[in-house]
Amino acid sequence: MHKSFKSSNFLNAIDKYAKKRRKKMTEELEKIEERELKKAETEIVEDVNTMIQRELTSMKNKILIEVSHKELEERKKVSLRRRNMIKEMFSECRQKLIEYTNSEDYVNSLKQYAAQIAKTLNNLDDVKLFVKKEDLKYEEEIKKAFAGKCEVISADDIEIGGIRGFSEVRGLIADETLDAKLNEQKDWAAENFGVLLV
Repeated sequence: MHKSFKSSNFLNAIDKYAKKRRKKMTEELEKIEERELKKAETEIVEDVNTMIQRELTSMKNKILIEVSHKELEERKKVSLRRRNMIKEMFSECRQKLIEYTNSEDYVNSLKQYAAQIAKTLNNLDDVKLFVKKEDLKYEEEIKKAFAGKCEVISADDIEIGGIRGFSEVRGLIADETLDAKLNEQKDWAAENFGVLLV
């Protein structure tokens, strides 16, 4: 009986130890499980955040590309409008200059151009004064205004009017054509507005 009591105590002690051990192991397993769950949860949250960031960046890039395409299209439209407006303006100017060459005042301008050219090409024997074909009728007035030896010749490249003087011996040109004056304004427009009127 005494032996049985001892073995009963021994069994109880082992049982108690086993329960304690099981409880400790269960607690440790629960802690490990909790740690693993938290770790997995953190990884999932990080993955989701990375995915969201990637999507947001992709969306932002797509929006930026779309906006820049639209901006480029609008700039092209504005540039084309500006170019057309300036082209139209120069076309109107050209027409006004052509109308001016048909006025009574034009012959006085031709005389002034001839006198101006004479300042650059004075005392030269080989001066040729080029005019548009229709202005050959003013040959005498032009020669008088030039007041020196010259030959008045028509030039196909002078479409609006005015005079271009040339000395072959000296290789000098004095351009007082309305065509050149209009082209200078076109060059100015290209320089200041970035518009080439080709």
